Amino acid sequence: MLTMGINLSHNRSVCLMRDGEVIVAVEEERLDRIKHSEGFLVVGYFDRLSKTLPMKGITYCLDAAGIGIDDLDLVIGNRPLNDGSARRILRDLPIKDKSKVRELPQPSHHLAHAYSGYFSSGFDEAAVVVVDGIGSRVPGSGRVEKHAIYRARGTEIELLSAASFAPDYSEFGLGLMYEFFTAKLGFITRWGHESWGSFGSGGYLEAGKTMGLASYGRPRPDWGPLLRCEGDDIIVTLPELEDAYRRWHEAEGQGYDPASRQSWESQFAKDIARKAQDEVEAGLMHLVRRAHELTGSRRLCLVGGVALNSVANQRIAAEGPFEEIFILPPAGDEGVSIGCAAYGYYELLGGTNRATVETPALGRGYSRDEVLRALKESSGETAYHEADIPEVAELLAAHRTIGWFQGGSEMGPRALGHRSMLADPRHPDMRDYLNIVVKHREPFRPYAPSVLYERAGEWFDLAIDSPHMLLCPLVRPECRDRVPAITHVDGTARVQTVRESVNPRYHKLISSFHRITGVPMVLNTSFNDAGEPIVESPADAVRTFLRTELDHLYIGPYLVSKRDRVMPAGHPASRPV
Repeated sequence: MLTMGINLSHNRSVCLMRDGEVIVAVEEERLDRIKHSEGFLVVGYFDRLSKTLPMKGITYCLDAAGIGIDDLDLVIGNRPLNDGSARRILRDLPIKDKSKVRELPQPSHHLAHAYSGYFSSGFDEAAVVVVDGIGSRVPGSGRVEKHAIYRARGTEIELLSAASFAPDYSEFGLGLMYEFFTAKLGFITRWGHESWGSFGSGGYLEAGKTMGLASYGRPRPDWGPLLRCEGDDIIVTLPELEDAYRRWHEAEGQGYDPASRQSWESQFAKDIARKAQDEVEAGLMHLVRRAHELTGSRRLCLVGGVALNSVANQRIAAEGPFEEIFILPPAGDEGVSIGCAAYGYYELLGGTNRATVETPALGRGYSRDEVLRALKESSGETAYHEADIPEVAELLAAHRTIGWFQGGSEMGPRALGHRSMLADPRHPDMRDYLNIVVKHREPFRPYAPSVLYERAGEWFDLAIDSPHMLLCPLVRPECRDRVPAITHVDGTARVQTVRESVNPRYHKLISSFHRITGVPMVLNTSFNDAGEPIVESPADAVRTFLRTELDHLYIGPYLVSKRDRVMPAGHPASRPV
């Protein structure tokens, strides 16, 4: 049975599932090269906004599977608030049998998240906690989903508790609370009209930057708590947040302007980020403890955009009460397409087969001919030859930066050894060089290590495995001086553990680097420049390689260099460790 799930929210995406197993999935932004790929078009005489299907993603998935649109058994979509996904799909999708187009029952959005998390986990039972910014409207109330707790067993998911917020957004939940402070910090990717986006931000709020800056802030108990945790609910109101921020700014924020360049250097900004982080951690801890009380399970599936907060996830892992935790790598709305496909298979078609999503590398592979075609188009600017993995490891050990393009692309915001930029974690200059020279982003932002699974415990204080870079354990104190490029200011690192059985080529690279250096990890960041999506195709990879100060590109079996390249001043290789 073939089910296709379509996410029509921001980060539009498509998933194709066969008998409960994801065979291919992709975010539309990887194909249309528009960050977050909202999909709004202005149509008609009155400039009405219309939502479009992720047609590039639909075609991509069908082509990867070698099927046509009419071979599908079901197509299921989802979008927050009023949904209406079935109407949009029927309008634009050229499928002959219109009865195959379905949608989830209302309220639908958190249910789609729950299906994506649980049915990707491999657990046979679990508590499922969904926490995001905005869910669906609750029928008959006009209120909007805030967070939800489910019990999952076998192939069934039962709603145990759901909270909602006021339709005028005067009260809301953890996701919007964090976005409120992210807007105050000016961490925004601009798009569309200047009034669009949460809190009139004029774009997408980049909460990951708030999380990175929080470690530089001071705890502020004198500012008082913002959240009220009452049973299954967490209450925070917009007037209270606005009043608190006004008071803090009047007392300590003189001269602070989030629109100014390097505004994040202000201690006030750092303390705001820390306050937002402390509050979201307190709220999440309350919800997961409540989920444990309601379910009695020892397993947790955490999903929704707030589940991408790896610092908060680390507290949940370290402090309990769950023994096993699964966090879907595309935990935000990009993963909703997986949940839609799973709902179609299990709930509508009655499927029973279970399959685990071990890796988010759910994109299609690219042939050697496709790689060579992209390289030949750039032959005037590049030189390349076939190389084995130990040669790449030698370059990394010599402090060269490398674009790594292998296999299918990852789904979600983390690059996990398929579409990565790699570097030497030992060099003290590497983080600033990558941030400022290569990726053109704020220098306070940390980088993650990809570490051999079997050696991770020697270097990091890990309570559970961290295959998806969604936990931030402490780097062991005796190791921090050896890997300064991946050690954050608070002594933590956002770790990815790499198993040979899951990604053998990446594991081989890290093992080769380990033999040369004695360090069983590499620095790993996403293969993209600031403001652009992670690369998808060989052509994307070559373009980004040529446009940035990456030293080499390893794509398929080919090691690529730039002709007549002059190494930039301050390159880490000019000052060896």
